[in-house]
Amino acid sequence: MSVRAYRVIKIETAHPESFNLWHDKEILGWLERHTDFIDNLDRDGNGLTYILVEDLERMLAEIGDSLNKDTKERIEADIKFAKSRDDEVIQYYCY
Repeated sequence: MSVRAYRVIKIETAHPESFNLWHDKEILGWLERHTDFIDNLDRDGNGLTYILVEDLERMLAEIGDSLNKDTKERIEADIKFAKSRDDEVIQYYCY
């Protein structure tokens, strides 16, 4: 089966950002060690990628106390949103 490319008309994101790849080094390091989050981004760290809800929960359990309070709360809100929709993954648009 072939893979087709479609022009994107609209990508809608939640605001504010959930986390910042340049500033939240603890998050980036954890994701690099435990997920393929970064592998799905281009060399500048931009693109569409995803994180399993269970990985985010594990990340918060392991490094949550070292995160900025607002960032931790935004990630918790992402998890709550995903669970309310019975989603197992959260898609992130990084730019």
